[in-house]
Amino acid sequence: MNGVVHVTVVPWDDDDVARLRDEQQAEIATRYDGQGDIEAVLPAEEMLATVALTVDGDVVGCGSLRDGMKYGEGFGELKRMYVRPEWRRRGLSRQVVAALEAIAVENGMRRLIVETGVRQREAVGLYRSSGYRRIANFGPYPDVPTSICYGRWLVPDAGMRVLVVNGTVGAGKTAVADAAAELLREREVPHAWLDVDVFRRVWPRPDGDPFAQQVVFGHLAAITPNLQARGYRHVVLAEVVEHPADRERYEAAFDGADVAIVRVTASEATRLARVAARETDEHWRDWHLARTVELEAILAAAALDDAVVDNDGRPVRDVAAEVLAAAGW
Repeated sequence: MNGVVHVTVVPWDDDDVARLRDEQQAEIATRYDGQGDIEAVLPAEEMLATVALTVDGDVVGCGSLRDGMKYGEGFGELKRMYVRPEWRRRGLSRQVVAALEAIAVENGMRRLIVETGVRQREAVGLYRSSGYRRIANFGPYPDVPTSICYGRWLVPDAGMRVLVVNGTVGAGKTAVADAAAELLREREVPHAWLDVDVFRRVWPRPDGDPFAQQVVFGHLAAITPNLQARGYRHVVLAEVVEHPADRERYEAAFDGADVAIVRVTASEATRLARVAARETDEHWRDWHLARTVELEAILAAAALDDAVVDNDGRPVRDVAAEVLAAAGW
């Protein structure tokens, strides 16, 4: 990009930045059918730092850091992040984020959180590519369906890490997850491992949710504080991941966790043999035999995994070790 770029700390009431904030609020109202920001007015005393981004002396972007102690010790909140439309897609927003993160670290903050909207895909892309992960909607946003919230830990090893061992019926995801947990125990890594099927054993299933995923994610979110408080920051799950939105749902359930999805595979003949051997009820055996073929095609087409590991005729510990390595564990 041509031009000299500077990011400078300025007062909250800087005239140029105030004009940019007005432009940002007008753009939000346009995108959301006239509905403005739920926090249209921000208390100046809560704004710890504001930065202006200039190109050749022209102010084209801004952002602010807000005191977020009411959400957690050492928390800060990014607010009024904005770059004028004609200057987007040039990496300028990332410089604003980086500047505010540096200020947060200098002030001893441990975590930054931010709210954006479902129609602001470029903002979502910015935060995700900058290491922010989905969290539950905070503050005034839990009941705002167009809001989505993200968070990023600024200190090492503060957040949770989740490994989802994905796979179709009979691929061996439960056995591999169990073996992965055993390897973590041997490495003295505090962890929890959960067979997610346990959490969907409810009747009747929610309308429009045949696999009770709403119940599953609600359960996971409910147990997360207990795991965090006891130091179990590594979690291994055995579960099918077939919907693109599920990655962020896992992130949010585990309070902004880094999520790795690794799928284990096996040949159709191997999967059918495993299902036939373990399912004694004829009805459920037939259902699972059909489901393994159907689901394998769905998972392959979805391609939501960070890695795929073969689990056909190999020692399960070897497979588990490869899965852990693929997850970066």
